[in-house]
Amino acid sequence: MLWILCSIAVFSATIIIFFKIPYSKTRNCFQKDVQKHSKQSTLQSSTFTEQDIAYLPESVQKHLRVAGYIGKTKAASMSAYMQSVPFRDSNHKPPMIIDYTLHLFAYKPVRLAYIKTSVLGIPFEGYDSTQNGVGFMKGVIGKVITLFNQTGAEMDKGQLLTYLGECLLFPSAILSKYISWEPIDASRAKATITYKGISGSGIFTFSNNGLFHSFYTNERALIKTDGKTTYPGWSAVCEDYRQEDGLYLPKCIKAVWHEDDGDLVYFIESNLNIKFI
Repeated sequence: MLWILCSIAVFSATIIIFFKIPYSKTRNCFQKDVQKHSKQSTLQSSTFTEQDIAYLPESVQKHLRVAGYIGKTKAASMSAYMQSVPFRDSNHKPPMIIDYTLHLFAYKPVRLAYIKTSVLGIPFEGYDSTQNGVGFMKGVIGKVITLFNQTGAEMDKGQLLTYLGECLLFPSAILSKYISWEPIDASRAKATITYKGISGSGIFTFSNNGLFHSFYTNERALIKTDGKTTYPGWSAVCEDYRQEDGLYLPKCIKAVWHEDDGDLVYFIESNLNIKFI
């Protein structure tokens, strides 16, 4: 009996030490992808000009002017680190609190996002991305056990649409050759992203002051962990703009699924800090 208890104690201590070690395969993969695309994503040093944006719908042009981008340097990439963010998969359950790191790149539609949290003291990590037209969303618990790894045509398009919905956070992406624009009216514009044979569209809406408020698409699939797929409609919302280094940037961003039984605001960050690189 003593031998069994000692064995259990040693095993438990080993697991705890393993969980405490900073290294994880998922995070290492994410960091390597960030480094790879950071090296490839280079832009000639130039600034946003009126000539650059002349082809865009007037509502998009107005946002870029009001936000202060004209005359500012074009960034090759954007990063944002969000700490202690509420994340929900249901309106009927308390949120999971996550740390979230996001990278967007301009040279191609590349989006890399890493989630870190814990479930009952056990580390949980998520990694979702679009690279070379291929999208995935992976969840790993205990650093080694893959709970889900969603791939396929719906995920490829969904991740590309997420990149599109976030491009107003990262204006270098607005000028991408992979994104086309159509005016709708004074406060709305339609955008379509086409890459590697995949195409998806959505509508950007701007506030009365001209700043970007929301993006909506009904083409992004909601894929549950059990594999069930629906198309409830998805929005990305930006609010609480504040001036930083001459630019007006949103401090609050939300992600919303418009489900039949009501909107699920599944992600809210109230202190967004964007870094252009």
